[in-house]
Amino acid sequence: METFTAPEKMSADMRRNGVTICAFFGLGWFIGGAGVLGAGAPYWIGLALAVLISIALVVAVPRVATERERPRRLPKDWGRRYGIWIAFEVVLIVAAILVLRGLDLGDFLPGTIAVIVGAHFLPLAPAFDEPKYRWTGYAMIIAGLAGIAAGTGGVTLAGAVAGFGSAATLWVTGAAVLKRG
Repeated sequence: METFTAPEKMSADMRRNGVTICAFFGLGWFIGGAGVLGAGAPYWIGLALAVLISIALVVAVPRVATERERPRRLPKDWGRRYGIWIAFEVVLIVAAILVLRGLDLGDFLPGTIAVIVGAHFLPLAPAFDEPKYRWTGYAMIIAGLAGIAAGTGGVTLAGAVAGFGSAATLWVTGAAVLKRG
């Protein structure tokens, strides 16, 4: 695989974007799982905390510096790889929705989607030269498998297990990328 050393600004920008994406998708996964909290105070307190965590990550994004990080070695076709894996992820999610709903197995959707999203991180780790994304992928796959298992208890429980597990994984990933920078 032919690679190049990313310029410092490009490397830092990629890490900044990664933290921002983790912050907002973490919030989205939390909201996806929050149905288990009901409509009262636990929901609003949880949502407020989730929003605060996501905002804190985004506010800290400028801390990602260029001078302290190792040179990022990217495949020459990193953008193409990124596009392919995002497209593959979207196609798999749409297929999962259609198949599981068609089979009246919608309770297993939150976990299945988390597994798909987790799996998409595995090829993105080398595409972005960000080894932490492998751990993100593994953790989301585990959260998704737990969500699939929880699907026997209904979609609300499955969503909570997959959603909260995926949210925590993304927030920890964002914090880890920030800490490195």
